[in-house]
Amino acid sequence: LPPLFPACCRGRSSEGRAHRAEQCMFRCCARRMQLNFEYLIVGGGNAAGYACREFVAQGVGAGRVGVVMAEPVLPYERPALTKAYLHPPTAKVRARLPGFHTCVGGGGERQLKEWYEEHGIELVKGKAMSVDFKSKCVTVGDDQQCTYGKLILATGCSALRVSKFGVKGDDLANVFYLREESDAAALVQALEALPEGKGQAVIVGGGYIGLECAAALVGWGIDTTMVLPEANVMPRLFNAELGKWMEDQYMARGIKIAKGEIAAEFTGTDGILSGVTLKSGQSLPCNISVVGVGSTPNVDYCQGLKMDSGGFAVDEFMRTSEPEVFAIGDICAFPSQYGGLTRCEHVDHARKSAAQAVKAAMDVKTEPYKYLPYFYSRIFEYTPEPIAFNFFGDQSGDCHVSARGDKSVGAVWLKDGKVVGALLMGSPGPSPEDAKKLSQLATETPAALDAAAAFSVVGL
Repeated sequence: LPPLFPACCRGRSSEGRAHRAEQCMFRCCARRMQLNFEYLIVGGGNAAGYACREFVAQGVGAGRVGVVMAEPVLPYERPALTKAYLHPPTAKVRARLPGFHTCVGGGGERQLKEWYEEHGIELVKGKAMSVDFKSKCVTVGDDQQCTYGKLILATGCSALRVSKFGVKGDDLANVFYLREESDAAALVQALEALPEGKGQAVIVGGGYIGLECAAALVGWGIDTTMVLPEANVMPRLFNAELGKWMEDQYMARGIKIAKGEIAAEFTGTDGILSGVTLKSGQSLPCNISVVGVGSTPNVDYCQGLKMDSGGFAVDEFMRTSEPEVFAIGDICAFPSQYGGLTRCEHVDHARKSAAQAVKAAMDVKTEPYKYLPYFYSRIFEYTPEPIAFNFFGDQSGDCHVSARGDKSVGAVWLKDGKVVGALLMGSPGPSPEDAKKLSQLATETPAALDAAAAFSVVGL
């Protein structure tokens, strides 16, 4: 018999051989559909890339680690999507893959396809649909089965869509939510299609996504307006004074800001965006809109774990309520040094929680996770006067602001007379040495009466 027919088919009639071969090949395919790993990572973003890096650092053997990836590209440094990826064509630096694959943002190797192959890490393309703790099996796509000894959940968040709140028209062409590389690529393509210097953009939201996208898009020569419901930008971190400082920088660069406003509807013609109608009734004509109003953890595929703050509750070693299952990055609610459990949607936590989980999964002795919250942003980097800020610590105290010359401002958060958080912001922004001193302030929590006194403690 020709090689098409397996040995078990020989000695049968032609019809019997064909039927038996079909059965055998089906079983072979079914067997191929089940992949077995000692360690399985679900998610292919920032945290997953750093988890792979830690597995390699711990000397894991080839064939022991698998990564389930819903995105079609290898893990990359996601913050680039709203920063250098969107820089205008005139910029000296424009982020493009493969340039910002993990772990270049954390000082590590750029992990290309060859890197994963060299270290025997298998990439499983597809979306995780469910997890069965009893059989230790993850279903990927329609019928791919992946079994595990230890499971690390790293599925991150999805953009929160305003249509969830009744806003119409966010499915029009040229309305963008940025979460994946393909989203940023589509936005750049739309920007490139506009007549030079003739476009209009409306940015819905005044947080990280809104600020970073507005800073990038105005560089394309586009008339840019930010729309935010709050009284100032970055309301989760900035008080009114810090917000005004940042808003002044934006308005000086030609960006308009509509505060206390809500997008009510995206309007268009022939399925293409033409404007944004605000709740006040005002209409803002635009060719492009970027929406950044928050995110939601991707956790629905995994039922039965203890939850907190919208994520999977974990201990100091990133272990969930299932002993062999760990959660990292955006989707884990971990013990905060300030009390209770907290979630943190930031790349610094994604990197550090990934390393912590891998060590715990491999039974490597490590200290309990004690994370000092750290937030940063770098904007207008394509200009001679970029702006950056660094924040360390807890922002639940009273915010005290201190002017630091014409182009910089600082702030500390005081609770019970002690520093619990510290920030520097300006152009060109805090240096690496400044950042170390900010971290020192938030870690040592010295007594202080105001920002100037607090900064003097560490020589700032």
